[in-house]
Amino acid sequence: KVKNKNKKFSGLIFAMVFFMAFFISIPKALAAQVLDSDGDTLSDADELSLYHTDPNQADTDGDGQDDYTEIYNGFSPLKAEPIKLSSLDSDNDGAPDSWEIRLGLDLLKADTDGDGYADGVEVNNGYDPKSAEPKKLAKEIKVSLAEQKLAYYFNGVELEKFLISSGVKSMPTPAGNFSVLDKVSSKNYGGRGFDFYYPDTKWNLHFATKGLRYYIHGAYWHNKFGQPMSHGCVNVSYGNMERLYNFAQAGTSVEIS
Repeated sequence: KVKNKNKKFSGLIFAMVFFMAFFISIPKALAAQVLDSDGDTLSDADELSLYHTDPNQADTDGDGQDDYTEIYNGFSPLKAEPIKLSSLDSDNDGAPDSWEIRLGLDLLKADTDGDGYADGVEVNNGYDPKSAEPKKLAKEIKVSLAEQKLAYYFNGVELEKFLISSGVKSMPTPAGNFSVLDKVSSKNYGGRGFDFYYPDTKWNLHFATKGLRYYIHGAYWHNKFGQPMSHGCVNVSYGNMERLYNFAQAGTSVEIS
């Protein structure tokens, strides 16, 4: 009996040591996966493979802001001067650096998945830029009439958000769920019987027809985005509209609320 008890006790000790060693090894394994040598909250793996920042130097560009802070606030961690990620396309692939960071793409590799198509081309055509398989991902455009803002999404990830001008009270923008019906690169608004005329308006996304045709489109005749200004369409600054126009496709979801 004493021998049996000793065997059971020895077995229990062995089991305890085994499980302690197992659970102690888990944090070490996790730590290896999220190693952050310079303490800037960006993992060494991401710094090397995605951002191309220095994993051993928290402030790669030496501008006094650590890499994470710059990325979080929308600035390039590779430029000492304050340059917005949204205005950079470091690998000339058609996707701005801001998109690449949000989607987890390689900032300096034009074709992240190596399938022969540039990342920006894949995103604009609705394909997953991180998979060599021809996999389609969802696109959405959401307009908030209360906030006077538009945001657009790729596979649920917000790519951009900015101020717009919807219809004034007497000519409101229709609310509801729509989709892009067609794209018109240049269009004249107004004409006979209208008290306005805006020729050669660029980047028009037709999303609804309710007596009149409604568009999300560029507007060059005012700079009062953030307040209702239009005759029912959704006005977007030229600085934001071109990229949205290239991103959107016939069938892209449009939600206006």
